[in-house]
Amino acid sequence: MAVSRDDVFGVLQGIVPHLEEALPGWSVRPNTTGTGAVGLYLDGPDLPLAGVNVDGEPVARHLCGTIQTADRGLPQELGQVRYQYILGVSVAEHESEYPELADLASVGEPSWVPALRALEALVECEGREALFISRGGYVPGRRALGKRRVALRREFFPGKPWLGLGTIDWCAGVRSTPVYAEDLAALVAAATRLASSWDAALRIVSADSQK
Repeated sequence: MAVSRDDVFGVLQGIVPHLEEALPGWSVRPNTTGTGAVGLYLDGPDLPLAGVNVDGEPVARHLCGTIQTADRGLPQELGQVRYQYILGVSVAEHESEYPELADLASVGEPSWVPALRALEALVECEGREALFISRGGYVPGRRALGKRRVALRREFFPGKPWLGLGTIDWCAGVRSTPVYAEDLAALVAAATRLASSWDAALRIVSADSQK
């Protein structure tokens, strides 16, 4: 008999106290993703960083992510379940988020790009392996703006396919390599350390720019 979602939520419930302690002001809620992954969604407080919603209306960006199962479907034994994290800055599926490269000179880069530069610096300082960050890739997906997003990632972060991952209508950031339950605590510690540092870095950059 395959592992149930309730079984996995039982494991994930054990990391909630650490998430809430390490990320004050963040919301932590259980959910099942569109791909069927079982996980905990994380949403940070609003950042002083302007973005847009799906209708193109101005909104504040925030950091978001998930601690979730890494594979489609669930195995026969709980010990065979693998976990991963995704951490990114919020984005929307709107044309202004993903301009054509030819238009960058006139419209400027979307604000998720400098947010990723801050993330890039943090990851390269500590090291991808220490943070469990995967090698990534350039898969445009089936969405109309997918090719534009890949083009922007290649333009601004050449040779770094690990940066700018996440779904086109949710976040742009990083994805971890999968681990089994015995390494889940270390994975969560890396995710929260990176999330906290990134949030702080973005607030410092914003404060400095206003001086």
